[in-house]
This record gives sequence, structure tokens and C-alpha cells, in this order.
Amino acid sequence: MAPPIRVRRPTCEQERVRPRARPTRASCEGTSPRGPPQRAPRVCEEESSCAKSGRRHALSLCVFSSLFPQFLWGVRSERTLAAPVGSLRAPTARERAAIKDGLSQVSKGKAPVLLRLVFHDAGTFDRETGRGGPNGSVRFELDRPESRGLKRGLKVVGDVKESIAAKGKVDLSYADLIVVLGAWAVEVCGGPRMDVLIGRIDASEPDAENMIPDENLPAQGIKESFARMGLDTLDLVALSGSHALGGKGYGDPLTFDNVYYKTLLEKPWLSQDSMKQMIGIPSDRVLPDDLECRPIIEKYASSQAAFFADFASSYAKITTLGYSS
Repeated sequence: MAPPIRVRRPTCEQERVRPRARPTRASCEGTSPRGPPQRAPRVCEEESSCAKSGRRHALSLCVFSSLFPQFLWGVRSERTLAAPVGSLRAPTARERAAIKDGLSQVSKGKAPVLLRLVFHDAGTFDRETGRGGPNGSVRFELDRPESRGLKRGLKVVGDVKESIAAKGKVDLSYADLIVVLGAWAVEVCGGPRMDVLIGRIDASEPDAENMIPDENLPAQGIKESFARMGLDTLDLVALSGSHALGGKGYGDPLTFDNVYYKTLLEKPWLSQDSMKQMIGIPSDRVLPDDLECRPIIEKYASSQAAFFADFASSYAKITTLGYSS
């Protein structure tokens, strides 16, 4: 825990409306009989005595909490470490060169699993608690049912991480490289080029379970899962376009295009053809019948450029959840 901040300002007693009033316990703990303060409380004379008395919240509520959000409640638990903190930035020229060199060794055939890895890492974010999100915790979650097959993608990430560290002397987090490789997967398969910010912090433990939307949810359930992350219906439909990769029946499994949306409107799973009935997954099939989703699907089916633009925007949103830039 950080030591108390000594500010060169009048003491708590001097700044009170009634200067002769003695500091109360509430003034030290950041509260008052009249309710919570309207501004960050200042350090007061009795802070150290409160800390010595074992009141766990005293110190954090007497420092400028806006400067130290990770210590907001006085205890920085391991669980809190899994929550994204800090700001993101553009990579330096040296980092870009190292990343480019690392990507050169990745096979295009790995693109589908690398893109899927992004959503399973970022999709745990909860905007109410600030926990989860793109933090590399997926490497601790590979035994979960929804993570089936992701081990292959994570191995690629690990190999690239080792390569750029050895050759370029650049150390990037797993969280950053998962996002970088996902963007590479989209571009190498013909999708939009997306610039990626870096600076994500790796979690040291898995995120909470049951945070990834179940593929058997109805459209409303899927929208609620995205809303929990802070994403909207447009984000849901745009990011679902990633299902174009990977052999789910939406055209070439290694081509990123808008065929996915054209296929959704055709509803081949209703066909008498047993092969066509296997196209897509349940979460895809409920989207065309949703009143909010359908207009967006129609828009992307008629304009690949519109899809690419919105996908890039939504990708930037989901891969920066919990961070500022």
C-alpha cells in the first residue's frame, strides 16, 4: 500500500467552514454525517492514527482516489489485478518492426482460431465491475467448454511473443498480442486493415466463468450479453461477421467478406438439404428474425464496405474495453 500523500495545503481543520471544529472520524474516513463527499477528500492530520487502528479503508479514502483508482477501497486484491487498468498507446517504430517480423512466421490457416481467441479473451468484460476484458486471462481458461480448440491459437501467440522478445528485444503482453494477431487474421483473409493500440496488462488468473455468450441464447439474450460489456446491437451484428472465417458454411473459410450476411438472409438451415441445414450456429440463425438486427444485416449484405467500416470500429471497441486511449 502506498504511503500517505503529504500535500502542501492547509490542514483539514483549516479548510473547514467552521475552522475551530475538531476533525471527526468521518473526516478521516472520507465520509460525513450528512452523506458522502462531493469531491475527493484530502489527507488529514488523523489519517495515520486511523490507519494504526486497523481501519482498512481509511488510507485509500484520504488520498486522491482519482490518482490511484486501483487502490480505491484500500485493498488491491488479486481479483482486482484481472481488471484492465491504465491507458493504451500506439506502438513505437521499433515495436511495429518487431511485430511485423513476428507475424511473418504465422500461417494464414491459423487466422480463424486467432480471431476467435480475441473474442473469448475480451468477451468476459463486465462494465459494472470493470473486471474481465482483453487481459490475456484466456490462457487460464482453456479447459472451459467454450474454449474448445483455442489452445492451438494460444500456442501461436506464445510463439510470436517469444520470437519478438528474442529477435526484436520487445516484450508485449499476451493480451496485446492476441489483439494484434486477431487484426492480422482479418487483414490477411481480405478484411479491413486495423491499427491496434498496445499497453494491455496480462491477468494472473482466469476471469469469472459463464461470461461468454452461449451460442444457444435467443437474440435478446445475446444482445443483453453484449450490453453487459458496454456494446450495442450494431457491435453484435458487425462482430458476428467474424464467423465468415473457420468453415461454418459461409463461403471460403479463409476469406473475410460479407457473404456471411447474405447467407443469413437466405436461411439455408431451413432447407431440405441436409448439408445446408448444418450451415451456421444457433446464435447466427436467430439474428435475421430480430427486428433490430435484421436492418443491419441487410445493410452489410448489400455493402461490404459498410460492413468493413463498422467491423473495424466494433473491433476497436471490444479490444479496448476497460482501457482509455
